[in-house]
Amino acid sequence: MAVDPQITTNDMWLMIRTACAGAGITFGMEDTFKPYVESGQLVPLLQDYCPSFAGFFLYYPSRRNLAPKLRALVDHVKRWR
Repeated sequence: MAVDPQITTNDMWLMIRTACAGAGITFGMEDTFKPYVESGQLVPLLQDYCPSFAGFFLYYPSRRNLAPKLRALVDHVKRWR
């Protein structure tokens, strides 16, 4: 179905505020919207059609001598998985 949106943005905070204000439907990752769903400000739709999100993946060269900045990022990401 073709939709003629009144607002188009990639700013997640604007998407949330707009949806909470009753201006329409938005989309994003479940964790982003969880507090708003739990508080009753937003209601999930079309859950049966949404694939699960396996998470982000980090691809980097398998060299032994990684740049210190890249090594710091890899170590940081590993702590949060």
